[in-house]
Amino acid sequence: MSKSKIVTLSTAVSTIKNGSSLSFSGFGHSGHPLSFVRELIRQRPKDFTLNAIAECWPAEFLVGTGSVTAINMSNLMFEGLGRCRAISVAIEEGRVKVDDHSHLALSLRLLAAGWGVPFLPIRSIAGSDLESIQTAEKQKFTRIMSPFGEGEVGVVSALQSDVAVIHTNKSDSQGNAIIYGAASVVEAQIRGAKSVIVTTEQLVSADEIIEENQNVIVPGILVSAVVHTPFGSHPGGMYKVYDEDVEHMDMYYEASRNEAALAAYHAEYIYGKKDENEYFESLGSEKLMNLRVDPTLQFALKEGK
Repeated sequence: MSKSKIVTLSTAVSTIKNGSSLSFSGFGHSGHPLSFVRELIRQRPKDFTLNAIAECWPAEFLVGTGSVTAINMSNLMFEGLGRCRAISVAIEEGRVKVDDHSHLALSLRLLAAGWGVPFLPIRSIAGSDLESIQTAEKQKFTRIMSPFGEGEVGVVSALQSDVAVIHTNKSDSQGNAIIYGAASVVEAQIRGAKSVIVTTEQLVSADEIIEENQNVIVPGILVSAVVHTPFGSHPGGMYKVYDEDVEHMDMYYEASRNEAALAAYHAEYIYGKKDENEYFESLGSEKLMNLRVDPTLQFALKEGK
């Protein structure tokens, strides 16, 4: 039997080195490994580069706490709320360098790394500002002559993340994991990383994973560590498990409008909690249970529904 890859959250976070390039799962307000991100911030990291497809919450928290120096990004925004203010301010003040991409371009860069090829073709960047403005040390886009005699073609370079952190619905001890619903570009993120850490809502047996093998999106052979993190995407949601905590998200967004209020949020909900157990204790079990999705009705039975 293979040795279990299950470790504590603190242990998994401690493997992340300063200066690493990171990619996180999630899209919109769902599926982000935010328990991992909060613990990462508590360990006072610095100088990260984010390869960020749409992981707005991890990027906002890490940039807002001064942990990031560069972002290769496609789109970072809080759907229904507005722009990611901590990120916007950091970019405007020159504290974070950004190289902009389309979703497709960044996905293809990660996928090229996963496939072990130096580049992949793309048409949609040519002639746009994404071609003319390139700020990262490694050039993201260029044009070459097609080897098949069809004229010039655009190509994006491979982009390998040091670590991809992927939040899942369920995982076995080897990291074979399932994500229900929209998975964004998780497969490209996984394959385009040197190392993969899985955080999961539920630890299950290998037999249960095998019964749902058609839903397995994370192959355990690529996973370095597995961490059990129930409600690990809070204040975001997790499809089939719990809804977004809209009240908490609104509170954060209001705090992000002001430097002092943002610092107070970080002090109370991240630095002021020794670990995620304290974080969730401060929220209260009633709030968390009200966010839970009824497995039959597929929505939360909280007041007002």
